[in-house]
Amino acid sequence: MWEPVGPLPASVYWRRRWLAVVSTTTVLVLVAWAVAILTTPTTTSDAATTRTANHASASAPQQASPPPEAASASPPPSSQPGAVGPAPGPSSVPVSGPSGPPITSEQLIPDDSPRRSVPVPPPVPVPPTGPVPCTNQMLTVGAEIDRPEHRVGERPVLRLVVTNISDQPCIRDLDSARQEIVVWGAGGARIWSSNDCVNAGSTDLRTLVPGQPVAFAVRWAGRTSSPGCAAPRTEVPAGEYNVMSRVDDAISAATAFRRVP
Repeated sequence: MWEPVGPLPASVYWRRRWLAVVSTTTVLVLVAWAVAILTTPTTTSDAATTRTANHASASAPQQASPPPEAASASPPPSSQPGAVGPAPGPSSVPVSGPSGPPITSEQLIPDDSPRRSVPVPPPVPVPPTGPVPCTNQMLTVGAEIDRPEHRVGERPVLRLVVTNISDQPCIRDLDSARQEIVVWGAGGARIWSSNDCVNAGSTDLRTLVPGQPVAFAVRWAGRTSSPGCAAPRTEVPAGEYNVMSRVDDAISAATAFRRVP
């Protein structure tokens, strides 16, 4: 089977066999080489893509999660800016006395309500050097009450009124600490003062025009008071009383009123 058979010499048939083997081997080598060429770029491209992705992932900064203690240190929502409501103004701040329920503030405040029968004076020229300081002789200080009679438990409105009675404008510091309204009882007993429990002072320079009153008012709680608000505050009973006011040492006349049951 392996020996060549035919009319030609045996060497011819051996050469043909070797040629066939070489040709077949060459074809197989070429096919394998072609397959290798076709598959090598894809593999190389995938590997390059993988290396690029790995490099990008390794070079990107990592987002570190905050430690538990950092998270717990964050302030609660109620302490964030803007979470706390506005503080109440002086007129709504409750002032607790040594005894009894809280009462509203009794601080003197400017009273711009229109006044009765106050003629408008003619304009007065201001000196080139400006208004002069108001002396006590240039002013009158008055004490008023909204009604001459009040029932016990009501809250009357008391007023301090300052008027420039001179013929030129003048300047006066009407700081609330320099003002005072006092309620007096029978026999000259001191019942209540606007400076006992509330005495917040601040500079309040005013130019007082001749003939134009400037008023300050307070709604009295109808209770007693003592300097520094040290003693218990009690309801003032029915009776006859006087209210007086002052600015520094300029003192008003007394204005009478009654409290009835």
